[in-house]
Amino acid sequence: MSSLLQFGVTAFPCLNMVFCYQCPDQDESLEEDTVNIYSPPTLQKLSIQRVLKDETLAISVLKYLSDVLFQLMFEEAFTDGHTKILTAIIPLWPFPYLFLGTLINKCNLETLKAMLEGLDILLAQKDTSRCKLRVLNLTNKKYGLLGESHEGEGFSEFMTQNQPMKKSLDCEVKKELKLTSELHFMEGTLDESTTYLFQWVQQRKDSIHLCCRMLKIHGLTEATVIEIFKIVHAGCIQTLVLSNICVEDLAFLISHLRQMNSLSTLILDHITGTFFTGDSKKLDEEKIFRLVSQHPTFQSLKKLYVQDVSYIKGNLKEYLRCLKKPLKTLCIAGCELSQSDLDYLPYCLNIFELKQLLLGDRCLSDLFLVPLGSLLERVRDTLQTLDLESCYLEDSHFSVLLPALSQCSHLRVVDFYNNNISLSILKQILHHTAQLSQLTFERYPAPLECYDESGIILSHRLKYFCPELLDILRAKRQPKKVTFETTQCSKCGGSFIYNLENQFSVK
Repeated sequence: MSSLLQFGVTAFPCLNMVFCYQCPDQDESLEEDTVNIYSPPTLQKLSIQRVLKDETLAISVLKYLSDVLFQLMFEEAFTDGHTKILTAIIPLWPFPYLFLGTLINKCNLETLKAMLEGLDILLAQKDTSRCKLRVLNLTNKKYGLLGESHEGEGFSEFMTQNQPMKKSLDCEVKKELKLTSELHFMEGTLDESTTYLFQWVQQRKDSIHLCCRMLKIHGLTEATVIEIFKIVHAGCIQTLVLSNICVEDLAFLISHLRQMNSLSTLILDHITGTFFTGDSKKLDEEKIFRLVSQHPTFQSLKKLYVQDVSYIKGNLKEYLRCLKKPLKTLCIAGCELSQSDLDYLPYCLNIFELKQLLLGDRCLSDLFLVPLGSLLERVRDTLQTLDLESCYLEDSHFSVLLPALSQCSHLRVVDFYNNNISLSILKQILHHTAQLSQLTFERYPAPLECYDESGIILSHRLKYFCPELLDILRAKRQPKKVTFETTQCSKCGGSFIYNLENQFSVK
């Protein structure tokens, strides 16, 4: 008790005065400068830092701290690397949920070991009346009590959650403690911290459940997959990122994909194909189709991103067939699509509630776009983002899309950068987007008239055209963020931007 008195008198001489500024009935008419000078976090932080210099004292007073001070003590101990104090804090944590948030960016192997040692103490102790900890979230995102992700939230706001946890689609594994984490594997290897975490969980598998919300794999081997799913419960994974993988290697994942009933986001990036026919370097379409058709039905998938996947052409229907619920986001970029792929989109029932449609990097080259216009008409009541950047569309393509575009009244973002359109068609586009009152971000290409025959940018023309183009929008509504951008100049390598404030810049 003497330690507590020493802590209160020596370390917190102004504690009562500090907390008076947190009182709900506080006079709000206090001068702003006064509030800043006596800001509670500043005084508390200085006091806690002073106590942390005496490790024995800091550990001895932990059980006497209020919940607020306990949280602040944890944050300072974590940030400054006081591993022994951190180990002592974990078994006494007064809430069922501990969310690290952005603190995870400062976590190293020694800090991780300290926290896991604290969990060992918690698991070993018989009296659990003080500690209520059941979930340790080792991520910078809050996959919260309602099963949603809240990015950018404050540390203290979520680390103190004390309300009862609702049952989600995953995490049906019943164990004493749950660790929520994100795991990244580069070229099939594990870093030191992940290796240690895996070994620690494996040794305590009867009492610890490792809940991996996001799994990123860059490069893949069958041996790595086996090791991952010895520890990771597939039913917990909500986001799966696969990059730089051969199409054959996806076969290793098929059985695990079938167990990912909570998967909401799937990102396929740079999936190469090596199924060749005979001496030809052409992909064996029959083998590719057979592999794709083996993909399981995704019960909860809402977002699908396909970037630079060589075998998507002709197989888009099979991918979308795997969906159980309507997609909210569909992104296809850097992939060749066939006309049959595009023709299928207006008839796919699983994309009629799209909020984001992102098609870029030449994926629409040389295609007849009437089906895309039909799709836009079908999603006009839900679509919020339309990104056609770098599709190399021309006047004739936009002429087909404009009637449907003007019906998408809920659009907030449009990006048509790096398409080859004339000044007259650009004006037509703006007359249509001027009707869309909810737009908050608009990005348009500089018209073809801003280039000479060799691709050199005629910047004076961009300065001349843009005020008139902006006036088209201003005649109907007050635009919020608008840019007109050129591609790279063939002479100087730079690109030119004209924005809403009539500011001209070079990047």
